[in-house]
Amino acid sequence: MKTVLKYLLFTFGVLICGSCNVDDDDDAKTHYQFNSENNDLIINYNYQIGQTITYQNQDGEQIHFKVILNETKKQGDYVAGTFSGGSGGLSHYYDSKIIRFEIIENQNYERNGIVNYIFSKNFDKLNNGINFPMWNISNFAFIDEIQNPANIIMSDFNNQTKAQMTINNHTYKKVVEIESGSNDEYLNSSYGTISKNVNKVFYDYDFGIIQFDDINGKEWKLIYPE
Repeated sequence: MKTVLKYLLFTFGVLICGSCNVDDDDDAKTHYQFNSENNDLIINYNYQIGQTITYQNQDGEQIHFKVILNETKKQGDYVAGTFSGGSGGLSHYYDSKIIRFEIIENQNYERNGIVNYIFSKNFDKLNNGINFPMWNISNFAFIDEIQNPANIIMSDFNNQTKAQMTINNHTYKKVVEIESGSNDEYLNSSYGTISKNVNKVFYDYDFGIIQFDDINGKEWKLIYPE
């Protein structure tokens, strides 16, 4: 009986030590973190879950974005296992920020029918993008995870000179203009029932989208949330 008890205690001790080694190994993994230079390119407006963001055009029509996620966290990047039986595992950590909205007027959409602002420091490089269901060209991509689709990649705009723009008596100081280059309506039901006819977006690096224009000449301007 004493021999069995010693064996059990020894086995338990090995398991505890093994789990400690795994934890220690995970803690030793590289963590790619947002830095001050990255923060200049990351939205700093403090969106609240359930908050509604309103855009209105010159005819008084409105579109509403409802905040469903605003999260900054430490993510893990994992390598896949091999066909020969080798196991995958944690490669490194990285910082990630995701802000999501549902468009209240949109219906019957799939994953890409959600508005996303995505910021990722994976592999020590800032990648950022927007998923905008009303964008009128096909440009499907995702950042890190398939649940983070993006059809406007921001890397070409990050180093661009930013402009100042005043909309509805509110001034934005870090604005870039993004054009699709198309005057057609994009037909793809997976983005939902809302029209995919926007071909110009004005994006402020502190807030996000402050105006978008469609192919019919309507200018949808942000009513800044007070």
